[in-house]
Amino acid sequence: MAHLLIVDDEEKMRNLLSMMLERKGFSTDKAGDGNQALEKLYANTYDMVISDIKMPEMDGRELIARMKEENILTPVIFITAFATIDSAVEMMRNGGADYITKPFSEEQILTAVQRTLKLSRLITENQEMKEALKKADKDHDVILRSQKMKEALDLAESVASVNTPVLITGESGTGKELIARYIHRRSHRNGCRFVPVNCAAISPNLVESELFGYEKGAFTGAAERRKGKFEFATGGTLFLDEIGDFPLESQGKLLRALQERQFHRVGGNREIPVDVRVLCATNRNLEAMVNQGKFRPDLFFRINVFPIELPPLRQRKEDIVPLTIHFLKQFARERDYEITQDAVQKLMEYPWPGNVRELANVIERGVILTRKTGRMTSDTFSFLKVAQPASQTFRIVKLPPQGVSLQQVQESLVKQALEVAGNNQTSAAKLLGMSRAKFRVFLKNLEEKPDDGPDESADGRPDE
Repeated sequence: MAHLLIVDDEEKMRNLLSMMLERKGFSTDKAGDGNQALEKLYANTYDMVISDIKMPEMDGRELIARMKEENILTPVIFITAFATIDSAVEMMRNGGADYITKPFSEEQILTAVQRTLKLSRLITENQEMKEALKKADKDHDVILRSQKMKEALDLAESVASVNTPVLITGESGTGKELIARYIHRRSHRNGCRFVPVNCAAISPNLVESELFGYEKGAFTGAAERRKGKFEFATGGTLFLDEIGDFPLESQGKLLRALQERQFHRVGGNREIPVDVRVLCATNRNLEAMVNQGKFRPDLFFRINVFPIELPPLRQRKEDIVPLTIHFLKQFARERDYEITQDAVQKLMEYPWPGNVRELANVIERGVILTRKTGRMTSDTFSFLKVAQPASQTFRIVKLPPQGVSLQQVQESLVKQALEVAGNNQTSAAKLLGMSRAKFRVFLKNLEEKPDDGPDESADGRPDE
């Protein structure tokens, strides 16, 4: 049920309007002038204001001006006995939603009210959308205290206003997408889409149709034309995450799209111009991949114009406490949580192989474990196990005098990692010190490669 405020210095008119509207199911409040109306607008939320223009104390013109100053977005219908085109134009320019002259019929009032209520709903939806966007931005705030992250953020700030390609590097979980979103929000493209694409998650034979779209009939199942991510991000920012996993055979087409700012869909011949900024990120060493022939050098130089490297969390431990507080607020919205000094110490001593993403998961788990007490201690994080130093690990594995099949050792370690991780490839990869993408390639190579013994390698080195 819509709630309306009627503003008129004549009591008869206020009562008449109130009676008309309440008979149709609306609820109403009444005010004798603009001052009284403002007091009610401060104290209550209304779907609409119906106001006379000529009133003592504060008239309709001043009322709508004050509403604009106070950012009160409620739409206003004006009623007046002085029907001139000039006054109508003036009030509409000042923000009036509609204009009715006296005398008026009940039908005129109801038609104007119904029409303006649609505007009121649009205003409300727009405000809710803005609040949601603000919240989304807040959820993607960059939390930092360390000098290393401040330097990275300064670089992001300096490149945000230009269209220069940016390559964001760092271990998995360090916040590369967060920095990409930061650059987008501070660019002139912030009114358009930010479109993230995980290159590691796209099947190699689908990557071109995913990025560039396809024409109807381009392949079996292409029943209609489909736009790709490049077109979807037009005017905004395309974020290519895990660019190191982009298929070598498709890198030429990506390079051309970046250089020429145009492309053609799969199965199409027409060149499609595109206005989009491309940001890339990777946790891999692209220079090494270029030297190994696994990444095109011309594409590397094209995307690496402005590199930003994010340090791992273990190298910026000053950020652990503010990040912990941030995640506590995010995951424990119903109540306040206490975290003891010994718990903080445990978080500070842990090496964080999964970086900020792992810290977020740990705090979320801690909130669940302590939801009854609201108090986190070092025991809460007893599941955090510090890995043995690499030197100790190497002493455990000894080469027997008769030698060993390297492939069998690798297969055994992979199987053990998958068993410990419950067949979760991401967790298994972490146990072996690999990225998930590299683990999948490693697993695939093991499955395809026959066991020819330890001396059959072409160069004596394991695949990377």
